[in-house]
Amino acid sequence: MWTGTASRTQARAVRDKLTDPAEFATTVPFPTVSKSSLYFSPTAYWRGPVWFDQAYFALGGLRRYGYDKDANALTEQLLTRASGLTGNGSIMENYDPMTGAPLNSPNFSWSAALLLPMLTRDN
Repeated sequence: MWTGTASRTQARAVRDKLTDPAEFATTVPFPTVSKSSLYFSPTAYWRGPVWFDQAYFALGGLRRYGYDKDANALTEQLLTRASGLTGNGSIMENYDPMTGAPLNSPNFSWSAALLLPMLTRDN
C-alpha cells in the first residue's frame, strides 16, 4: 500500500487487518508480526515489537488509499501509548505492542526522525 501498487480490493483487505485489534491494531499498533500469529512474541525483537519505521509505512499506505480516519486514529494510539513519547522519556528503538513498554536501545535516531512526519501527518 505504501508504494501504491495494491489494488483497491487488496488495500481494503490490508486495511481490515491493520485496524483489527486481534491482528495489528494492538495497544500500540503495528507489531512486526500479527498478534494472531503463532510466532507473535511482543518482546522478541522482530517477532512482534513495534518499530516506528514499519508503523510509518503502514500509516502512509492507509493514507494513500484514503483511509485517513483510520490512519489518524492509529497514529494517535501509537503516539499516546508508546512509553515516554508524551513526557521526558527516551525515544526507544521499539516498543511492546501490548503494553507500550520501551524495548531495546534508548535515544534511537530513526524512531526520533519518524516522529515529525507522524505528528504532522506527512506520511
